[in-house]
Amino acid sequence: MEPLEYCEKYVENPKPGERGYRAACVRSLTEATFGAYSNQTIDKNWGAQFERRPEAVVRILQIAHTINSVCIKLEEIQPAIDELLEEVSQVAPCKRHK
Repeated sequence: MEPLEYCEKYVENPKPGERGYRAACVRSLTEATFGAYSNQTIDKNWGAQFERRPEAVVRILQIAHTINSVCIKLEEIQPAIDELLEEVSQVAPCKRHK
């Protein structure tokens, strides 16, 4: 995943074209690369549109995106999991003996 594509998905504020968007992207990319690249490195070395990013970053950002997607889906189903756990624990034999 390219850096700008990652930013479009995960940087909500400010919006693209607004003041501070690139700085927000740099911070997000630092987090997404698990700190392998510092804010300063990304800001100074990757180019205005992140066109000079290292090749490995594409794969790292894809991994970060996959992790983000799993996290978002788990958050979406958390209420259903909690409800199911509550119902099951009412009848679970291991809970009755405690």
